[in-house]
Amino acid sequence: MTFEDNIGNICVINGEILPQENLKLYTQDKYLAFYEVIRIIKGIPLFYDNHYTRLKSSMDKSSYELELSKKALKDQIQKVCELNKLSNCNIKVIVLQYGTEQIVLIFVNKFYYPTKQEYDYGVMCCTINLKRSNPNIKMIHVGYKEEIKRVSDEKNVFEVLLVNDKGKITEGSKSNTFFVKGNKIYTSPEDYVLMGITRQYVIDVCTNLGYEVIETLIGIDSLTSFDAVFITGTSIGVLPVRTIDDYVLDSANDHTTQHVMASYNSLVISYINDN
Repeated sequence: MTFEDNIGNICVINGEILPQENLKLYTQDKYLAFYEVIRIIKGIPLFYDNHYTRLKSSMDKSSYELELSKKALKDQIQKVCELNKLSNCNIKVIVLQYGTEQIVLIFVNKFYYPTKQEYDYGVMCCTINLKRSNPNIKMIHVGYKEEIKRVSDEKNVFEVLLVNDKGKITEGSKSNTFFVKGNKIYTSPEDYVLMGITRQYVIDVCTNLGYEVIETLIGIDSLTSFDAVFITGTSIGVLPVRTIDDYVLDSANDHTTQHVMASYNSLVISYINDN
């Protein structure tokens, strides 16, 4: 494991405030590494309770128990932000497990928030035949991460969409996918994806807006029958897709996509104001 995605000067390791160089002590492959990336807006960890619950659930499914309390973890996250003098950033929480030993690392994670142009025009995506092992457990898999980076760099795309052996798109490498056709919005069933926190909030938004959400896998060969595609994630919120391989979509100008995007953004603003 490497920590090239750390961009802060100060980290917290098992509650102790330390220089970021100390992360290098935990590069051994012996650890299982469970993690969450949490967006911080105006000093507030967005959807924090959901992130804590998912981290705990990932560990439970591997027969481990998260020892750090919800409040203690939140306090340490906010401490990392304060010490690095950042109020808008992404924080990564990694829980390393080796036998009964548990180590919690918290640091500022490299982040990229899409530009206005990317929201206005959509982003480029490509597909790859790849399956995430244990998609419902959020763990670090070095080989998977390296392959995604290789393809992303080679194709010069914003996101890589995973396709199973039946030609169905399951999810993005760091996002969930939604396909729009009229008043119906399609997304992959929970069994096939990492259940993104943004994904669930977006599903709720879609339902509240009166759209029918259908959980089913979509094949690459049926992309031309959809009006739009958007992806969702911690850093991107709701982001329109312009291309998938050679397929071109006008997702950014699709009314349904714009409606969902605006409503989700309002939800985030309300959450920050309430907290």
